[in-house]
Formats: sequence, structure tokens, C-alpha cells
Amino acid sequence: MKQPFWGGECGVKSCCEAKGLDHCGVCPDFPCEMLSTMGVEEGFDPEPKIAQCRIWAGESTVK
Repeated sequence: MKQPFWGGECGVKSCCEAKGLDHCGVCPDFPCEMLSTMGVEEGFDPEPKIAQCRIWAGESTVK
């Protein structure tokens, strides 16, 4: 993905790319502070994102 759908910068995307990861769910630091607090100031609950990453991590290990 070249950029997020909103066209701006995404720290989580940049972090995954820097570590060579497909998504946060496979990161040894998961769930990190960045992911756990992303969007909280704007009133978003980070738990659905974290839950989805856990699902993706499970799919990544079952091949």
C-alpha cells in the first residue's frame, strides 16, 4: 500500500514497513503503545484494530 486511504501519514504503517512486516499482528512488540493509543484522542476505541490484527496473526501462522 503506497499510502493510507485518507492520503496522509500513518505511523503504524511506517513502523510495519520499517520492520518488514505485513501487519502489526506479527510484530514481537504487539500490541505496542502506538497501536494501543492510535485514535484515542479523537474518540476511537483501539480494541477493534487490535482484535483484527490478532485475527490476521492467526491467519499468518496457519498456512
